[in-house]
Amino acid sequence: MNSESVLTRREWAQLSSLGALGAGLSGWFPRLAQAATKSGKHKSCILLWMDGGPSHIDTFDPKPDAPECVRGEFTAIDTSAPGIQICEKLPKVARLMQHAAILRGMSTEEADHGRARMYMHSGYKPGQGGVTYPGLGSIVSAELGEPDFPLPNFVVTGRPLYKYDFLGNPGFLGPRHQALVHANTTKKLDNLDPLAGEREFNDRASVVDQLETAFQRTYKSDAANAHHTTFQRAMRLMRSDRSQAFDLSLEPAKWREAYGDNYFGRGCLLARRLVEVGVPFVEVYMSNWDTHEKKSADEIHADFPLLDQGMSTLVSDLAERGLLDDTLVIWMGEFGRTPQINRNGGRDHYSKAWSTVLLGGGVRGGQVISRTDKDGASVVDRPIGVKDFMATVCTLLGINHTKQIQTAVGRPIRIVDTGGEVIKEVVG
Repeated sequence: MNSESVLTRREWAQLSSLGALGAGLSGWFPRLAQAATKSGKHKSCILLWMDGGPSHIDTFDPKPDAPECVRGEFTAIDTSAPGIQICEKLPKVARLMQHAAILRGMSTEEADHGRARMYMHSGYKPGQGGVTYPGLGSIVSAELGEPDFPLPNFVVTGRPLYKYDFLGNPGFLGPRHQALVHANTTKKLDNLDPLAGEREFNDRASVVDQLETAFQRTYKSDAANAHHTTFQRAMRLMRSDRSQAFDLSLEPAKWREAYGDNYFGRGCLLARRLVEVGVPFVEVYMSNWDTHEKKSADEIHADFPLLDQGMSTLVSDLAERGLLDDTLVIWMGEFGRTPQINRNGGRDHYSKAWSTVLLGGGVRGGQVISRTDKDGASVVDRPIGVKDFMATVCTLLGINHTKQIQTAVGRPIRIVDTGGEVIKEVVG
């Protein structure tokens, strides 16, 4: 599929004449979504990343009968799925559990933030085999993305990610599958408007491209290739009307209000806009889940309404637009928190037993997979490792997780390492 295959130039001209690409996009998105469906649209994925490691007990695996030092200050509430309860701080999400599969048996080996982030994004332990492995966003970009699509196939949004550049690191897949990070969603994407008239700008861009190509031909290096690839991606984005998907001011006010005027709500809204125009992977970043002390726990507790509003609106909006069946929504962090509240009033790192959530995208919803003990300290039924999780996510997205990719040095590496089993109850 080339960059014009979703809508023809004539259709773009028609939309422009109708003002769909100017004052608003209410007429643009349904038309584009319909065209994408006709062209055989593949699945998309939105990862809601809870950085720092959210407590499973304070979110999706409450223990109302445990001692207070374990259950904490929150109670459990019923959900739209019979027999399933979650934390009272997520009442709007609770009404959507018919779409969700809660994986309460996550059990992984990494309890260090940096290593666990890399592990949960790639399915490979850091340093394993001396290779930099691509994260899930880069894998989806490579397997489902369109090479000539004018927008990036992998976008990360939320608070600045300067400390965690590896979240968008494409590893051996190369710079074409690097994430575009759009941290400040209060404004449209920077530097998209040409600095001169169209003809002059195109002439300048052509000269730069020729210089880049000649330099790359003479001085073959990864850095030169990365720079040239980034330049080409930027040019496609600048020349595409679809870059307006990044401008949330074009979204009707009722939807901006529904998602919430905060960094997480805006990130969720942007994710919906991007998958609607064909971006296959968007990661929405939410910070502050590193709750070692009561003060830090209180801060994230204050952010629960942001999570509840943004996540629930995203899922219900996707469902109303007919996009949820083709969009996998993942809620997770790098690990969980200790069942026992520590002496500082918080919870520490814990990778032995914790939870992730899958919604839409072909997931058999309204169920819980695996079970932890009465205190949430260990998995007593069906542990789920990182490889199992990644194999399941890939399968839901239509990606062959056993596929081997040839690296630049000719070494074949599987998308998901050997030993992972698809969770068949989730896939159906």
